[in-house]
Amino acid sequence: MASGVATARTMGNRFSRLSIRRESQAYALLFLVPTALLFVGLVGYPVLYSLLLTVSGRGAAPGQLGAFVGLANWARIASDPIFSQAVVQTLMYVIPAAVLGVLVGLGVALVLNERFPGRRIVRAALLIPWALPPVVVAAMFQWFLDSRRGLLGQWLVNAGLVDQSPIFLGGVPGTLYMLTAIHIWKTMPLLALMFLVALQYLPNETIQAARIDGASRWRRFRYVVLPFLRPTIVAAIIIQVLITVQLFDLIFALTGGGPGRYSTYNVYFYTFKTTFEQTDFGYGAVLAYIVTGFVVVLALLLTRGRARSILS
Repeated sequence: MASGVATARTMGNRFSRLSIRRESQAYALLFLVPTALLFVGLVGYPVLYSLLLTVSGRGAAPGQLGAFVGLANWARIASDPIFSQAVVQTLMYVIPAAVLGVLVGLGVALVLNERFPGRRIVRAALLIPWALPPVVVAAMFQWFLDSRRGLLGQWLVNAGLVDQSPIFLGGVPGTLYMLTAIHIWKTMPLLALMFLVALQYLPNETIQAARIDGASRWRRFRYVVLPFLRPTIVAAIIIQVLITVQLFDLIFALTGGGPGRYSTYNVYFYTFKTTFEQTDFGYGAVLAYIVTGFVVVLALLLTRGRARSILS
């Protein structure tokens, strides 16, 4: 008799816990419905519509789909010389920005990690390039690099390095690399801050032990600091690549894709031109998916830590 009562109580407690759990799940679903509807409206519908655009032509009115063209828009990529040029120039942006940007950011972080008078002021001033709006940066460098009234050209002439002020934004591929240098200048504070934060967690005992063993500054950096910063270096490279692939504002404000035809295009800028200036929404959607796919793959490498295992 007692065992039956105990069994009934156990089953009652189990059903009670089960009902509470189901009630909690019901409330959770109820509260998630508005967010899910908002997500479907703001993300799901545009993604579905853009996917349909890749297999259709241009519609008669905004928001309408054209005739079904199958994979014709995707097939255009193989015979599009502008896309090929934009891909090459994207790499010409990305590779120098990723390598030099990370190296400069690491060097600045190592300097700012040392003790010197005014270090806090310098650290605060480091964020100025990153905080400036891109349009302001473009206007500032457009004036600074102007061949007639720009400061840089006058400095070079006064120093006797050149006879007349160079045209910094007029040649190919010099303009492309000049845009890359400006991009590095703007994004370097973010990378330097990442390294500076990582250096704060570097064990001082390890550095002191290496110093007592007679290791030089270079050896301490090579065998102690650099291995410690390896995960941060990988993260910084991927973040810089992600930012550089989506470089748009500097190109739009400084060169508009020139000088010449398509000489400073990247894939992101070409996508904008195709979609919104040429109003070729079908092919523009294909280009947008290519850029998005590349960015998503790199983002997965960053968030899942696979890049760290590649370099380890």
